[in-house]
Amino acid sequence: MVAKWFIDLVLANWPLVLGLAVVLVAGLVGMLVVRRRMIDARQREWLRENAHLERVDRMTGVQFESLVEALLQRDGFHKVHRIGGSGDGGVDVIGTAPTGDRFVVQCKRWTKSVGSPEVRNLLGALHAYPDHRGVLVATAHFTAPAKQCAVGTDLILIDREQLAAWLTGSFALALSARATGGSWPLRRPVSPPPESDLGLEDAG
Repeated sequence: MVAKWFIDLVLANWPLVLGLAVVLVAGLVGMLVVRRRMIDARQREWLRENAHLERVDRMTGVQFESLVEALLQRDGFHKVHRIGGSGDGGVDVIGTAPTGDRFVVQCKRWTKSVGSPEVRNLLGALHAYPDHRGVLVATAHFTAPAKQCAVGTDLILIDREQLAAWLTGSFALALSARATGGSWPLRRPVSPPPESDLGLEDAG
């Protein structure tokens, strides 16, 4: 009886019901858009506050992974996900570039130099990610054997100085048909900021 009454009420007032439904849907979509913009604004602010090596040096490994995730999103990557943690298979962040090229990233929030075993580990992990390019980003430097291990591969090595450039937006990840073995494709030339702004005085 109640159901029949409700159906009759809706049919008798369908223009009003339709109008209310449109208003409700529009309001919901508007709320979702505003919420997305607020989240994006908070992420951009967090990235600005932490885009300095001296701040990065105080991060935990998880926080550093989140920073790399934010950098990829800032550079226009989509389908960006942080998957670091136990059982991550040697991959911390994955994402797809605006060009459609796919990357897997391993993050090393280390103070000591990163050696060739870590490079080989990421190369091994790439077997589980066909058609992806590997990136090893570190807050430290890479040893000579590590750099040599990357030669002739599609692996990109990002050391402390290159990370500083990434933080300021001087460089961005990009595929290049000629770029192999740890190359770092240039996005746009910019004047480097003072070392004091990057925390490079602590890089030695």
